[in-house]
Amino acid sequence: MTSVVIMAGGEGTRIRPLTFSRPKPLVPIVNRPILDYIFHRITCSDYEKVIMTLGYLKNQIESYAESRYPDVDFRFHVEKKPLGTAGGVKAASGHIDETFIVLSGDVLFDLDLKSLLNFHRSRDALVTIALTPVEDPSHYGIAILDSEMKIKRFHEKPRPHEAFSKIANAGIYVMEPEILDKIPSGPVDFSKDVFPELIEEDMGVYGFVFDGYWNDVGKPDTFLRANHDVLKGYLKPDPPGELINERPGQFGNIWVGEDVRIGRRVRITGPAVIGDGAEIGEGAFIGRNTVLGSGVSVGRGSIIKGSVIFDGGSIGRSSHLINCILDDGSVISEECVIDRCAMVGRGVEIGPGTVIRSRRRIRDRIRIIPGSLVDSDYLMRGG
Repeated sequence: MTSVVIMAGGEGTRIRPLTFSRPKPLVPIVNRPILDYIFHRITCSDYEKVIMTLGYLKNQIESYAESRYPDVDFRFHVEKKPLGTAGGVKAASGHIDETFIVLSGDVLFDLDLKSLLNFHRSRDALVTIALTPVEDPSHYGIAILDSEMKIKRFHEKPRPHEAFSKIANAGIYVMEPEILDKIPSGPVDFSKDVFPELIEEDMGVYGFVFDGYWNDVGKPDTFLRANHDVLKGYLKPDPPGELINERPGQFGNIWVGEDVRIGRRVRITGPAVIGDGAEIGEGAFIGRNTVLGSGVSVGRGSIIKGSVIFDGGSIGRSSHLINCILDDGSVISEECVIDRCAMVGRGVEIGPGTVIRSRRRIRDRIRIIPGSLVDSDYLMRGG
Protein backbone atom coordinates (compact mmCIF):
# COMPACT_ATOMS: atom_id res chain seq x y z
CA MET A 1 0.00 0.00 0.00
CA THR A 2 1.10 3.57 -0.69
CA SER A 3 -0.38 6.87 0.44
CA VAL A 4 0.29 10.40 -0.74
CA VAL A 5 1.05 13.34 1.53
CA ILE A 6 0.42 16.82 0.11
CA MET A 7 2.05 19.71 1.96
CA ALA A 8 -0.47 22.54 1.60
CA GLY A 9 -0.17 24.70 4.69
CA GLY A 10 1.88 27.67 3.45
CA GLU A 11 0.61 31.21 3.00
CA GLY A 12 1.96 31.72 -0.52
CA THR A 13 3.33 35.18 0.25
CA ARG A 14 5.45 35.32 -2.91
CA ILE A 15 2.39 35.50 -5.16
CA ARG A 16 0.31 37.90 -3.15
CA PRO A 17 -2.22 39.42 -3.76
CA LEU A 18 -3.54 36.17 -5.29
CA THR A 19 -3.25 34.43 -1.90
CA PHE A 20 -4.80 37.09 0.32
CA SER A 21 -8.23 35.49 -0.02
CA ARG A 22 -7.44 31.92 -1.15
CA PRO A 23 -4.81 29.31 -0.26
CA LYS A 24 -2.10 28.81 -2.83
CA PRO A 25 -3.22 25.31 -3.94
CA LEU A 26 -6.54 26.85 -5.04
CA VAL A 27 -5.02 29.63 -7.14
CA PRO A 28 -6.21 28.91 -10.70
CA ILE A 29 -3.91 27.92 -13.54
CA VAL A 30 -5.82 28.14 -16.85
CA ASN A 31 -9.13 28.28 -14.97
CA ARG A 32 -8.38 25.22 -12.79
CA PRO A 33 -6.93 25.26 -9.25
CA ILE A 34 -3.30 24.19 -8.92
CA LEU A 35 -4.60 21.28 -6.84
CA ASP A 36 -6.37 19.80 -9.87
CA TYR A 37 -3.07 19.33 -11.72
CA ILE A 38 -1.54 17.60 -8.70
CA PHE A 39 -4.55 15.30 -8.34
CA HIS A 40 -4.39 14.48 -12.04
CA ARG A 41 -0.99 12.90 -11.41
CA ILE A 42 -2.21 11.15 -8.25
CA THR A 43 -5.35 9.67 -9.80
CA CYS A 44 -3.44 8.61 -12.94
CA SER A 45 -1.29 6.52 -10.60
CA ASP A 46 -4.38 5.02 -8.88
CA TYR A 47 -3.53 6.24 -5.38
CA GLU A 48 -6.63 6.70 -3.24
CA LYS A 49 -5.39 7.66 0.24
CA VAL A 50 -4.29 11.29 0.47
CA ILE A 51 -3.09 13.04 3.60
CA MET A 52 -3.05 16.83 3.44
CA THR A 53 -1.10 18.98 5.90
CA LEU A 54 -2.99 22.26 6.18
CA GLY A 55 -2.71 25.62 7.88
CA TYR A 56 -3.54 28.83 6.05
CA LEU A 57 -7.22 29.01 4.98
CA LYS A 58 -7.53 25.29 5.64
CA ASN A 59 -11.33 25.16 5.35
CA GLN A 60 -11.23 26.22 1.72
CA ILE A 61 -8.91 23.35 0.81
CA GLU A 62 -10.87 20.75 2.79
CA SER A 63 -14.16 21.81 1.23
CA TYR A 64 -12.81 21.87 -2.32
CA ALA A 65 -10.94 18.57 -2.08
CA GLU A 66 -13.83 16.60 -0.59
CA SER A 67 -16.41 17.97 -3.03
CA ARG A 68 -14.20 17.70 -6.12
CA TYR A 69 -12.74 14.25 -5.37
CA PRO A 70 -15.39 12.25 -3.48
CA ASP A 71 -13.71 8.89 -4.19
CA VAL A 72 -10.44 9.85 -2.50
CA ASP A 73 -9.81 8.74 1.10
CA PHE A 74 -8.77 12.09 2.62
CA ARG A 75 -7.05 12.60 5.96
CA PHE A 76 -6.45 16.21 6.99
CA HIS A 77 -3.94 17.36 9.56
CA VAL A 78 -3.95 21.02 10.60
CA GLU A 79 -0.76 22.74 11.77
CA LYS A 80 -1.43 25.25 14.55
CA LYS A 81 1.85 26.94 13.64
CA PRO A 82 4.25 26.48 10.69
CA LEU A 83 6.34 23.35 11.19
CA GLY A 84 8.40 23.23 8.00
CA THR A 85 8.25 20.46 5.41
CA ALA A 86 9.53 17.64 7.63
CA GLY A 87 7.85 18.93 10.78
CA GLY A 88 4.48 19.04 9.06
CA VAL A 89 4.81 15.46 7.83
CA LYS A 90 6.00 14.32 11.26
CA ALA A 91 2.95 15.92 12.87
CA ALA A 92 0.68 13.97 10.51
CA SER A 93 2.41 10.66 11.29
CA GLY A 94 -0.71 9.28 12.95
CA HIS A 95 -2.17 8.87 9.44
CA ILE A 96 0.95 7.21 7.96
CA ASP A 97 1.67 3.51 8.34
CA GLU A 98 3.03 2.52 4.91
CA THR A 99 5.35 3.73 2.16
CA PHE A 100 4.30 7.26 1.28
CA ILE A 101 4.88 9.86 -1.42
CA VAL A 102 5.34 13.49 -0.43
CA LEU A 103 4.25 16.28 -2.80
CA SER A 104 4.17 20.05 -2.51
CA GLY A 105 0.82 21.77 -2.96
CA ASP A 106 2.34 24.38 -5.27
CA VAL A 107 4.61 22.34 -7.58
CA LEU A 108 3.42 21.29 -11.03
CA PHE A 109 5.04 18.26 -12.65
CA ASP A 110 4.50 15.40 -15.09
CA LEU A 111 6.59 12.77 -13.34
CA ASP A 112 5.10 9.27 -13.37
CA LEU A 113 4.69 8.55 -9.66
CA LYS A 114 4.53 4.80 -10.23
CA SER A 115 7.95 4.86 -11.91
CA LEU A 116 9.31 6.83 -8.99
CA LEU A 117 7.87 4.32 -6.51
CA ASN A 118 9.22 1.33 -8.48
CA PHE A 119 12.70 2.88 -8.49
CA HIS A 120 12.48 3.47 -4.74
CA ARG A 121 11.56 -0.16 -4.07
CA SER A 122 14.21 -1.52 -6.44
CA ARG A 123 16.88 0.25 -4.34
CA ASP A 124 15.35 -0.75 -1.00
CA ALA A 125 15.67 2.95 -0.16
CA LEU A 126 14.68 4.77 2.99
CA VAL A 127 14.15 7.95 0.98
CA THR A 128 14.06 8.66 -2.75
CA ILE A 129 14.29 12.28 -3.85
CA ALA A 130 13.04 13.25 -7.31
CA LEU A 131 15.71 15.41 -8.95
CA THR A 132 15.55 17.58 -12.04
CA PRO A 133 18.13 19.62 -14.01
CA VAL A 134 18.02 23.40 -13.47
CA GLU A 135 19.97 26.33 -14.89
CA ASP A 136 20.30 28.24 -11.62
CA PRO A 137 20.78 25.93 -8.62
CA SER A 138 20.98 28.74 -6.05
CA HIS A 139 17.28 28.43 -5.11
CA TYR A 140 17.23 24.66 -4.59
CA GLY A 141 18.86 21.75 -2.86
CA ILE A 142 21.45 20.15 -5.15
CA ALA A 143 22.83 16.62 -5.21
CA ILE A 144 25.66 14.42 -6.47
CA LEU A 145 24.93 10.73 -7.14
CA ASP A 146 27.07 7.62 -7.39
CA SER A 147 26.71 4.95 -10.06
CA GLU A 148 23.88 3.30 -8.11
CA MET A 149 21.98 6.63 -7.89
CA LYS A 150 22.62 6.92 -4.18
CA ILE A 151 23.02 10.54 -3.09
CA LYS A 152 26.54 11.11 -1.81
CA ARG A 153 26.42 14.86 -1.34
CA PHE A 154 23.55 17.32 -0.82
CA HIS A 155 23.51 21.07 -0.22
CA GLU A 156 20.51 23.37 0.22
CA LYS A 157 20.43 26.68 -1.69
CA PRO A 158 24.14 26.97 -2.44
CA ARG A 159 25.94 30.24 -3.00
CA PRO A 160 27.63 30.53 -6.42
CA HIS A 161 30.98 29.14 -5.21
CA GLU A 162 29.17 26.24 -3.48
CA ALA A 163 27.18 25.07 -6.53
CA PHE A 164 28.78 21.69 -7.23
CA SER A 165 25.77 20.40 -9.21
CA LYS A 166 22.84 21.53 -11.35
CA ILE A 167 20.67 18.55 -10.39
CA ALA A 168 18.07 20.00 -8.04
CA ASN A 169 15.59 18.71 -5.49
CA ALA A 170 12.13 18.78 -7.11
CA GLY A 171 10.26 18.61 -3.78
CA ILE A 172 8.84 15.16 -4.58
CA TYR A 173 9.80 12.27 -2.31
CA VAL A 174 9.10 8.61 -1.61
CA MET A 175 9.69 7.60 2.00
CA GLU A 176 9.42 4.64 4.29
CA PRO A 177 7.52 5.25 7.55
CA GLU A 178 10.75 4.59 9.53
CA ILE A 179 11.93 8.05 8.57
CA LEU A 180 9.32 9.57 10.86
CA ASP A 181 11.33 8.39 13.87
CA LYS A 182 14.34 10.31 12.58
CA ILE A 183 12.53 13.65 12.35
CA PRO A 184 12.66 15.70 15.57
CA SER A 185 9.53 17.42 16.81
CA GLY A 186 8.99 21.10 16.03
CA PRO A 187 9.83 23.17 12.94
CA VAL A 188 12.10 21.03 10.74
CA ASP A 189 12.85 21.11 7.00
CA PHE A 190 13.65 18.02 4.92
CA SER A 191 16.28 19.65 2.69
CA LYS A 192 17.99 21.75 5.34
CA ASP A 193 17.79 19.56 8.43
CA VAL A 194 16.92 15.93 7.62
CA PHE A 195 18.43 14.88 4.28
CA PRO A 196 22.03 16.03 4.94
CA GLU A 197 22.17 14.02 8.17
CA LEU A 198 20.68 10.88 6.59
CA ILE A 199 23.16 11.11 3.70
CA GLU A 200 26.07 11.65 6.07
CA GLU A 201 25.07 8.49 7.97
CA ASP A 202 24.57 6.54 4.70
CA MET A 203 20.96 5.69 5.59
CA GLY A 204 19.87 4.89 2.03
CA VAL A 205 18.90 8.16 0.34
CA TYR A 206 18.62 7.82 -3.44
CA GLY A 207 17.98 10.21 -6.30
CA PHE A 208 15.60 9.68 -9.22
CA VAL A 209 16.50 12.07 -12.06
CA PHE A 210 13.77 13.10 -14.49
CA ASP A 211 13.80 15.75 -17.21
CA GLY A 212 10.05 16.17 -17.68
CA TYR A 213 7.95 19.17 -16.78
CA TRP A 214 8.50 20.78 -13.38
CA ASN A 215 7.56 24.23 -12.13
CA ASP A 216 7.58 25.67 -8.62
CA VAL A 217 4.67 28.10 -8.99
CA GLY A 218 5.96 30.49 -6.37
CA LYS A 219 6.55 33.80 -8.17
CA PRO A 220 4.68 35.95 -10.69
CA ASP A 221 6.91 34.90 -13.58
CA THR A 222 6.70 31.17 -12.79
CA PHE A 223 2.94 31.51 -12.30
CA LEU A 224 2.58 33.07 -15.73
CA ARG A 225 4.85 30.44 -17.23
CA ALA A 226 2.68 27.69 -15.74
CA ASN A 227 -0.39 29.13 -17.47
CA HIS A 228 1.47 29.44 -20.77
CA ASP A 229 2.83 25.90 -20.48
CA VAL A 230 -0.61 24.37 -19.92
CA LEU A 231 -1.83 26.22 -23.02
CA LYS A 232 1.10 24.81 -24.98
CA GLY A 233 0.26 21.25 -23.90
CA TYR A 234 3.26 20.70 -21.64
CA LEU A 235 1.06 19.72 -18.70
CA LYS A 236 -2.21 17.83 -18.30
CA PRO A 237 -5.16 18.04 -18.03
CA ASP A 238 -5.97 20.00 -21.17
CA PRO A 239 -7.50 23.48 -20.83
CA PRO A 240 -11.26 23.55 -20.17
CA GLY A 241 -13.65 24.43 -22.98
CA GLU A 242 -14.23 23.35 -26.56
CA LEU A 243 -11.32 23.54 -28.98
CA ILE A 244 -12.76 25.54 -31.89
CA ASN A 245 -11.84 25.37 -35.56
CA GLU A 246 -9.67 28.08 -37.06
CA ARG A 247 -11.50 30.82 -38.91
CA PRO A 248 -10.61 34.22 -40.35
CA GLY A 249 -8.92 36.24 -37.61
CA GLN A 250 -8.79 33.33 -35.17
CA PHE A 251 -5.76 31.05 -35.42
CA GLY A 252 -4.07 28.42 -33.27
CA ASN A 253 -5.54 26.40 -30.42
CA ILE A 254 -8.42 28.34 -28.86
CA TRP A 255 -10.54 26.78 -26.11
CA VAL A 256 -13.93 28.44 -25.69
CA GLY A 257 -16.44 27.89 -22.89
CA GLU A 258 -20.22 28.11 -22.99
CA ASP A 259 -22.24 31.26 -23.74
CA VAL A 260 -19.23 33.23 -24.99
CA ARG A 261 -19.89 36.32 -27.10
CA ILE A 262 -17.24 37.50 -29.55
CA GLY A 263 -17.78 40.79 -31.38
CA ARG A 264 -17.02 41.77 -34.95
CA ARG A 265 -13.44 42.07 -36.14
CA VAL A 266 -12.07 40.40 -33.01
CA ARG A 267 -8.71 38.73 -33.60
CA ILE A 268 -7.55 35.82 -31.46
CA THR A 269 -4.16 34.14 -31.77
CA GLY A 270 -3.87 30.90 -29.85
CA PRO A 271 -3.10 29.18 -27.70
CA ALA A 272 -5.72 30.93 -25.61
CA VAL A 273 -8.66 30.12 -23.34
CA ILE A 274 -11.94 32.02 -23.10
CA GLY A 275 -14.06 31.04 -20.09
CA ASP A 276 -17.81 30.55 -19.80
CA GLY A 277 -19.90 33.67 -20.33
CA ALA A 278 -16.98 35.85 -21.42
CA GLU A 279 -17.59 38.74 -23.77
CA ILE A 280 -15.05 40.27 -26.17
CA GLY A 281 -15.88 43.62 -27.72
CA GLU A 282 -15.59 44.71 -31.32
CA GLY A 283 -12.07 45.05 -32.69
CA ALA A 284 -10.29 43.64 -29.62
CA PHE A 285 -7.18 41.50 -29.92
CA ILE A 286 -6.50 38.45 -27.74
CA GLY A 287 -2.88 37.34 -28.18
CA ARG A 288 -0.98 34.14 -27.53
CA ASN A 289 -0.93 32.60 -24.06
CA THR A 290 -3.92 34.56 -22.78
CA VAL A 291 -6.40 33.13 -20.27
CA LEU A 292 -9.80 34.75 -19.75
CA GLY A 293 -11.84 33.41 -16.83
CA SER A 294 -15.59 33.01 -16.60
CA GLY A 295 -17.60 36.17 -17.09
CA VAL A 296 -14.63 38.29 -18.19
CA SER A 297 -15.53 41.34 -20.28
CA VAL A 298 -13.06 42.87 -22.74
CA GLY A 299 -13.92 46.29 -24.17
CA ARG A 300 -13.75 47.19 -27.83
CA GLY A 301 -10.32 47.83 -29.25
CA SER A 302 -8.44 46.47 -26.23
CA ILE A 303 -5.29 44.40 -26.63
CA ILE A 304 -4.47 41.54 -24.24
CA LYS A 305 -1.33 39.45 -24.68
CA GLY A 306 0.00 36.65 -22.52
CA SER A 307 -2.13 37.69 -19.55
CA VAL A 308 -4.29 35.83 -17.03
CA ILE A 309 -7.62 37.45 -16.16
CA PHE A 310 -9.50 35.68 -13.36
CA ASP A 311 -13.29 35.29 -13.20
CA GLY A 312 -15.44 38.40 -13.53
CA GLY A 313 -12.69 40.75 -14.63
CA SER A 314 -13.67 43.78 -16.70
CA ILE A 315 -11.36 45.50 -19.17
CA GLY A 316 -12.48 48.85 -20.59
CA ARG A 317 -12.10 49.93 -24.19
CA SER A 318 -8.70 50.62 -25.77
CA SER A 319 -6.70 49.24 -22.87
CA HIS A 320 -3.44 47.35 -23.31
CA LEU A 321 -2.47 44.42 -21.05
CA ILE A 322 0.72 42.43 -21.56
CA ASN A 323 1.82 39.41 -19.48
CA CYS A 324 -0.02 40.59 -16.38
CA ILE A 325 -2.32 38.95 -13.80
CA LEU A 326 -5.73 40.24 -12.67
CA ASP A 327 -7.60 38.61 -9.78
CA ASP A 328 -11.38 38.02 -9.55
CA GLY A 329 -13.66 40.95 -10.26
CA SER A 330 -10.97 43.50 -11.03
CA VAL A 331 -12.22 46.48 -13.03
CA ILE A 332 -9.85 48.15 -15.47
CA SER A 333 -11.25 51.31 -17.05
CA GLU A 334 -10.67 52.55 -20.57
CA GLU A 335 -7.26 53.40 -22.01
CA CYS A 336 -5.23 51.78 -19.24
CA VAL A 337 -1.86 50.08 -19.64
CA ILE A 338 -0.76 47.18 -17.43
CA ASP A 339 2.76 45.91 -17.99
CA ARG A 340 4.66 42.64 -17.56
CA CYS A 341 4.27 40.60 -14.36
CA ALA A 342 2.07 43.25 -12.72
CA MET A 343 -0.45 41.67 -10.33
CA VAL A 344 -3.81 43.30 -9.60
CA GLY A 345 -5.77 42.04 -6.59
CA ARG A 346 -9.38 40.97 -6.23
CA GLY A 347 -11.99 43.66 -6.71
CA VAL A 348 -9.49 46.43 -7.56
CA GLU A 349 -10.88 49.40 -9.49
CA ILE A 350 -8.46 51.22 -11.77
CA GLY A 351 -9.45 54.60 -13.17
CA PRO A 352 -9.22 55.60 -16.84
CA GLY A 353 -5.84 56.33 -18.37
CA THR A 354 -3.85 54.64 -15.60
CA VAL A 355 -0.46 53.02 -16.27
CA ILE A 356 0.75 50.19 -14.03
CA ARG A 357 4.43 49.48 -14.47
CA SER A 358 5.91 46.00 -14.67
CA ARG A 359 6.11 43.82 -11.53
CA ARG A 360 3.93 46.15 -9.46
CA ARG A 361 1.43 44.56 -7.06
CA ILE A 362 -1.89 46.02 -5.94
CA ARG A 363 -3.69 44.66 -2.91
CA ASP A 364 -7.37 43.57 -2.99
CA ARG A 365 -10.14 46.17 -3.26
CA ILE A 366 -7.97 49.22 -3.86
CA ARG A 367 -9.31 52.12 -5.94
CA ILE A 368 -6.82 53.97 -8.13
CA ILE A 369 -7.74 57.42 -9.38
CA PRO A 370 -7.80 58.24 -13.12
CA GLY A 371 -4.54 59.06 -14.85
CA SER A 372 -2.31 57.49 -12.21
CA LEU A 373 1.17 56.15 -12.84
CA VAL A 374 1.67 53.17 -10.53
CA ASP A 375 5.38 52.50 -10.16
CA SER A 376 5.38 51.07 -6.62
CA ASP A 377 3.37 48.39 -4.80
CA TYR A 378 0.02 49.34 -3.28
CA LEU A 379 -0.50 48.31 0.35
CA MET A 380 0.89 44.78 0.02
CA ARG A 381 1.72 44.12 3.67
CA GLY A 382 -0.42 42.18 6.07
CA GLY A 383 -2.69 39.18 5.52
